[in-house]
Amino acid sequence: MSIRISFIYGDCNRYERRKLWADIIHCASSFRNEPWIILGDFNVTRFGVEHSVSNRVTKAMQEFNNMIRSAELEDLKGSGLHFTWSNLRVGGEAISKKLDRAMGNWQWIDKLGNSFAHYHSPGISDHSPVSIQLMRHLDKGKPFKFLNFWADHVDFIKTVKEEWDKVFSGSPLMVIHKKLKSLKGPLKRLSSRLDEKAADFRRKLHLLQDQLDACLGDEGLRVLEGHVRQQLMEVIVQEEAFFKQKARIQWLKQGDSNTAYFHTMVEVRQSKNHIVRIHNEVGAWVESESDIAKVGIEYFQNLFASSGNSSIPARWDGYFKSLSPV
Repeated sequence: MSIRISFIYGDCNRYERRKLWADIIHCASSFRNEPWIILGDFNVTRFGVEHSVSNRVTKAMQEFNNMIRSAELEDLKGSGLHFTWSNLRVGGEAISKKLDRAMGNWQWIDKLGNSFAHYHSPGISDHSPVSIQLMRHLDKGKPFKFLNFWADHVDFIKTVKEEWDKVFSGSPLMVIHKKLKSLKGPLKRLSSRLDEKAADFRRKLHLLQDQLDACLGDEGLRVLEGHVRQQLMEVIVQEEAFFKQKARIQWLKQGDSNTAYFHTMVEVRQSKNHIVRIHNEVGAWVESESDIAKVGIEYFQNLFASSGNSSIPARWDGYFKSLSPV
């Protein structure tokens, strides 16, 4: 796989930086179909929290963010220092900013989403060096997540009731855990992959419309075409709701066929939603996924281990076994 890397230096003058922003947007269009990353000193911050003294959003910051949106770039997940530049002064004159960053296009996020930028200590410089770390991807199972569109399925209530009526042994909390675990499989079987289902309905609809074009007077075809069209619309709404939930985007309305955007935002969120390194109990950095998992397990084992009685009695007064059809 080939990738493209651009190293950036932004001029101190925001009017001069506009030429750089235009060049980046042009490159983004040219490199749209291949992984591309840009990193370096942009000489401007994106957000108020990236300035140690002022959180004011300036015109230069707005222009920078407009360029990033136009170029369809995303910040890579970062580790290390937050502020990457300092004026090397002390007291009330000291100022720190995040001027250095690494950003990738959507192809980079899709193919190298497990990468991250590490911002190192600056040493004798006023800027922090940045390096790109590529993590080895480990194929492992995904945690179960309830998908909201399941609740609209005609068999949802029936499926839940059948599993909830099953008898399990154990404490009340353990019984609930077992019932929820038992429910996972039947819920997943309520629907196939929505993208494949939508593609299948689109193929059927296009075929019927081609046939109608040659046989406009065929009322049977017209009724069938309307039926398939309605089915496709229902699947599209479910598909968009599914990706909207996974992307956790709340400010767009459903019904505008935003699934391509949602799918990209899912990839972006997942690329940032991982721990790249962590301190162990002696303060040393741990970076491999297996070692990070080991540190987490040991931490919680030590946290919950106690010589005394740490059990908390559960009160179940007022809780009733019931299932509402609403």
